[in-house]
Amino acid sequence: MKRNPHPIHRLGCSLLGLAGSLTFGQEIESTQVHGDSVRVRIRAPQVEIERINPDGTTVTEAVTTENQRIIELEIPMDVPTKLFRARVQIGGQEFGSAVRPIVEEGSVPNPDDIRPSSLNLQGNLLTLQFPPEHTAVRNKEFFPEGFPLFLNEGSVTFQPGRAPGSFTASLRAGVIDTFSAELKGSLNRLRNLGDGTVPVYMGRQLTGHLPVPDPESLGDNFDLFPFLNNREIQPLSCSGGPILGSAAAVDPKKSLMITDLSVVEDPDRTFDLFNPGAISYLDPVTSRPRKWTFGFLMEEMCNSSLTGLDPKVFTRRWIQHFEALQVINFDPVPDRGGAVQAQIINKWQARNLAEGLDPLDLKNAPFRLTAIVNRVDLRSASGYAAGDAGECRFVFCAYNLDTGAHLPMTVIFEYGVPLGTCPQIKDWANRWHQLGTLPFGAVYNTELETLTDVVALANSNPSKPNGSAINQIRSNNFIGPGPWTLREWQITGAGVAPNDLTAVTTKQTPADSKMGTVDLANYINTYEADILAGSHTVPLSFPGATPFLSGKSAVLAPDFFWNTSGILNNDARHCFSLNTCNGCHGGEAGTHLPPIGPLSSGTPSFVHIAERNVGIESHLSRFLTGTGTALSDPVSGVPRVFDDLTRRAADLDFVANMPCLMISLSPALATRSH
Repeated sequence: MKRNPHPIHRLGCSLLGLAGSLTFGQEIESTQVHGDSVRVRIRAPQVEIERINPDGTTVTEAVTTENQRIIELEIPMDVPTKLFRARVQIGGQEFGSAVRPIVEEGSVPNPDDIRPSSLNLQGNLLTLQFPPEHTAVRNKEFFPEGFPLFLNEGSVTFQPGRAPGSFTASLRAGVIDTFSAELKGSLNRLRNLGDGTVPVYMGRQLTGHLPVPDPESLGDNFDLFPFLNNREIQPLSCSGGPILGSAAAVDPKKSLMITDLSVVEDPDRTFDLFNPGAISYLDPVTSRPRKWTFGFLMEEMCNSSLTGLDPKVFTRRWIQHFEALQVINFDPVPDRGGAVQAQIINKWQARNLAEGLDPLDLKNAPFRLTAIVNRVDLRSASGYAAGDAGECRFVFCAYNLDTGAHLPMTVIFEYGVPLGTCPQIKDWANRWHQLGTLPFGAVYNTELETLTDVVALANSNPSKPNGSAINQIRSNNFIGPGPWTLREWQITGAGVAPNDLTAVTTKQTPADSKMGTVDLANYINTYEADILAGSHTVPLSFPGATPFLSGKSAVLAPDFFWNTSGILNNDARHCFSLNTCNGCHGGEAGTHLPPIGPLSSGTPSFVHIAERNVGIESHLSRFLTGTGTALSDPVSGVPRVFDDLTRRAADLDFVANMPCLMISLSPALATRSH
């Protein structure tokens, strides 16, 4: 299949030598997918090398011919996201084209923007069906010449099918045979676990269970995703469907949401001034902060050896955002009235000075580890040349440096897992899955550390700013005046402070001013199909130049949810609201209700992972644990059952145990989450 040529890149340089100066230029003229490789055409420069004689005359020593100006190379496409460039040496000096990926953005469907509604295998013919009602498919030609996908079994060329939004490709016989054998084994494994059913989700809602079919009964025509051999269960909204994994085979407390005190108060990896078991902030072997401390993560994210920044200054610039009025996407983000300054920054500085430390030293940063979280369910499908293994997160709560009592503020480090191929993603999932077989203790923590090192250490992802794998830092804060507020920061690699944490928009959440407006109804009605498919992206502005995306997300009332008059489909309203920051931390997910069991004094109820005091494990929201009765939709009253850790557990088991052909093509059931 021939791809559209890439934009031409040129690089002009000066070559100084006996001949004075010589202009050099080169172009990567085009690339074409060709089997399992990319064919690259490079236009080399026509270069003459001259010798200058003593009398000032010149003699041409060498010149490239016209036939030498076009060079074709085959580059293996084993990792479609890898970067490449053309390089050449002339006169002892090296020149090269701009760095570019083998597969550029826009040349294959982006599963975060548009995902298949079904994947069907009939014999050796694989069909991807994208929803024709989706904006990307409906409003323009959608990959009219088809596109390549990059499976573990090799690249496959998809051609447009007869139906709108459908694409088909033929798989090699060997691929089908291997896949059939793997699928048979995976299905039989599920049939023998528990009651032989798998959960069915409508977005984040549990809607039923599906018996796992006998693989011998499937025949040669069935859907891979959603796996629908029983048409009685259909996903109604927010995308979704059956998850071919066993939640019962996963221990969420060890493989997904790790809050056990043996981990979050591990004296070898954490430090807390009020924990009597804490030994010291610095590791005696490395003389560095212990690996699961707030200070260590900030140091690694700052990456001084690369950026030249002081981690103490890097961190202070971040936290001072709470006490500076900012305007983000025309949305004012007020300061916290001096409360963060008084309750956190001043006490932090005073403690350091009392110990003879630099006022900005990270040792006494008043943030206590509450959880380490595996979010492999946020991965991107690896077959679309943009794969990753989701996120790995560290969750901290602030605490009072005078008393040790927790404060109503959490900070979440959300790292992208830089593993892109299906075998890498499966291995990552398997390692988390296997944590469930280990008892809590030294061996468990050592294995968990090897996993967190993949994302937390400096240079974990050299392609990102600071070389850090961090996607974003988010905070939930109720210190100071005003409502509970959620905010977000990223290292953008651009602007006046490219290596600092920059306050950015809170994704998927409109500005507070859009509550109850015609703009909100128009957006939900216009993008109803996209919202129900779970692949909408709240824009910076809508409609026209009207600011829409928020600079902060305020929980204006404990039972807050997004609504306005004129919304045509309440399922779309619900899916939209649930994917906002304040809707997910408010009434849409029932997070305003207290979790089951005793609640620590002073802990607000609308967080998913509660702040904690020393010696007390964090409580989790009902949205995560599924405890209690079904929640009523705040508009329609329809009962909705949330049990998100069970959903994540089934998904982890799916990734760890299903064939790569399914994992590579099946995006995660939720692209964004809180």
